[in-house]
Amino acid sequence: MTSVTNSINKLTGAYGGSDKTSASFLRPEHVKYNSFSKARDLGTVVNLNTTITGTVGSEVGANTLYFKVTTLGESDLRLTKQDVHKHKDKYISVGLLDSDRKPVQRTTAGFGYLNEIINTIPIEANLQLPQGTYYFTVSNSQWQKLPFQIGVQVIRYVLIDGEASGSIHLSGRIGLIKMFGLASGTSDSTLTLLPKALIKPLAGFAEGQSASYAEIAIMRGTATLRNINYGRLKATWRIGGTASGSSANTATLNVTTPGGGYGP
Repeated sequence: MTSVTNSINKLTGAYGGSDKTSASFLRPEHVKYNSFSKARDLGTVVNLNTTITGTVGSEVGANTLYFKVTTLGESDLRLTKQDVHKHKDKYISVGLLDSDRKPVQRTTAGFGYLNEIINTIPIEANLQLPQGTYYFTVSNSQWQKLPFQIGVQVIRYVLIDGEASGSIHLSGRIGLIKMFGLASGTSDSTLTLLPKALIKPLAGFAEGQSASYAEIAIMRGTATLRNINYGRLKATWRIGGTASGSSANTATLNVTTPGGGYGP
């Protein structure tokens, strides 16, 4: 009987792994964060940006792990599943729940939003979630333990709904300057809006304009100008009618040969 008892004790001790305090082989009592009541508390925050890693699966005692965070005001909550292993990531899924443990819908970028009865998803997806406690879940659809990595963000900011506009006027003054050659300069004015993957886009119209212009013209030396005008006037008269005139000129013809002479 002693040998039989020892064999039974060995079999009993071997069930669920060699260590009875191990979470393997479905021993949820030894697993952390495997229920809402045991959820890992990330604290009460205004803004948060963190990455959580670990393993999940029946092999390590739980198929779903829970995390929670409490916001101090209206905020954006973003939950993303990050790449760990291209063949294992497809079995890992994440979810976002509100304080009543009801699912909160998320956009393709991972931002959570509340869908009202009017069902205006394009507008609601740009609005912040109300203050409260929210839960994040990480689940594994396989029995084997699989690694996971998730990104959790709580973003609190001022929401502008409408039109944002502004202007910048740049000017410069040089009292006295002597320049030889060409003077040039550049002005790089920029306006940055964070991409949709980092923060939600503005709802409305944003416009910026910069019209910077400068010109300096300085002449040095002697400027000589010459203007030579030349012209030729040609006149032609065309007379139509009678041309008449008189002359009181007289002349005397003298003849020296024999035969006489003529006079006027």
